[in-house]
Amino acid sequence: MESIIKHIYLLAFISLMCIDVYGQDFNLAIRQVPTRASGEWDVTLENTGPCVILEAYLDCKGFQSHIEIDSKVIVKQGDVCIAQRIYPRNSLHFIYAWETQFPFKLLNQSIACS
Repeated sequence: MESIIKHIYLLAFISLMCIDVYGQDFNLAIRQVPTRASGEWDVTLENTGPCVILEAYLDCKGFQSHIEIDSKVIVKQGDVCIAQRIYPRNSLHFIYAWETQFPFKLLNQSIACS
């Protein structure tokens, strides 16, 4: 009986760690810095949490770039940019070129915990 109760508590704990609800604290840090080239911005998307981010959905309304962005890192679909899988304590990088820095904002993310 004690073993069953421990398993139930463990399952409840894991479930709570993996809840992914809009408006909840996310585990994605977005950082941008200008590169040495004028008008280029280096973006880092870092997973600071314990779970894999399967996809991160960023607000990209009005986003433009003079250079092509690697579709293995981020894909623009309408007003949303979708960042691909980011493992815990890892990051993705991409560079875009535009006159001003774009204010990327995380809308939502899907995660998987093991």
